[in-house]
Amino acid sequence: MTRTKNDAEAQPTTCESEHLRREASVLPALPRQLTPQLRVFRSLPQRQLRMIGPWCFLDHFGPVAPADYQQFDVPPHPHIGLQTITWLVSGQLLHQDSLGYEQPLLANELNLMTSGRGISHAEVAAQQVRDPLQGLQLWAALPEADEETTPRFDHYKALPQFAIGDAQATLIVGDYQGRERSYHSPALQFHPGFALQLQTPRVAVSELMLNDEFEYGIYVVSGRVDCLGKKVTTHELLFLGSDRERLTLELAADTLIVILGGEAFAKPVHMWWNFVSGQPQRIKQAQQEWNAAHERFGQVAHYAGERLLAPELETKSKE
Repeated sequence: MTRTKNDAEAQPTTCESEHLRREASVLPALPRQLTPQLRVFRSLPQRQLRMIGPWCFLDHFGPVAPADYQQFDVPPHPHIGLQTITWLVSGQLLHQDSLGYEQPLLANELNLMTSGRGISHAEVAAQQVRDPLQGLQLWAALPEADEETTPRFDHYKALPQFAIGDAQATLIVGDYQGRERSYHSPALQFHPGFALQLQTPRVAVSELMLNDEFEYGIYVVSGRVDCLGKKVTTHELLFLGSDRERLTLELAADTLIVILGGEAFAKPVHMWWNFVSGQPQRIKQAQQEWNAAHERFGQVAHYAGERLLAPELETKSKE
């Protein structure tokens, strides 16, 4: 999905990992109106926390009743320097992009788009929607060496599922080393990262095994989790830092959380509107070329409507 023009700062925001900070802190998500029918709750980036490993963006959207999202429509918009993950808890969407893909998406399936040097896409409601729309949009920054990689789109219908204590896990991205065996997501990665959904219909206790070199955060989609003396509820993110090998989670009934992790980036990245790069000049060039309909972003051929233009990007004064 896209950020709104109101979200685009005049200049790129610097996003930097926290590295080895251990202090656990709870951060409320910030509400944003994406479309007249759709409000999102943004946990990354915000002033107190810019990145968790490679993850530089986290929006939670919905739930939206079927009647209210039948006309859901995010017009074609561009990306560079990142991977987008669309993950639905419920509902249906249709992905359309400049590579020619038209991919329906259902809950617990993964749409993974690698923007690389440039791609554009649109997201619209699927036909004859039946269930409320709710899900997450995640962005993983590409390492500087891979920013100009060839754009691609991947859809994963089945991902590893297993129990962690009394809760059910779905491994979205990365690897998980359990007590008895390890699990591997088939999702394409360019930087060590991790995303896992944990869900339970009843009160549950789970001991999560962690990589002590990764930063971690826990986002509560619904319900409540108690951890490290913190009570974290819907639309809140618990940032854990790193240097942890295991973590005990106490989950309330009807709770769904997503655990994000990854290796801290050695260098900060810059994010402006829908563009991410280690080099601000690449962001400026992308803004100019998108608005000029440059061929690097292609066209979303089957979308019926106008594309979104990028807002103005100010340059820093030399004075």
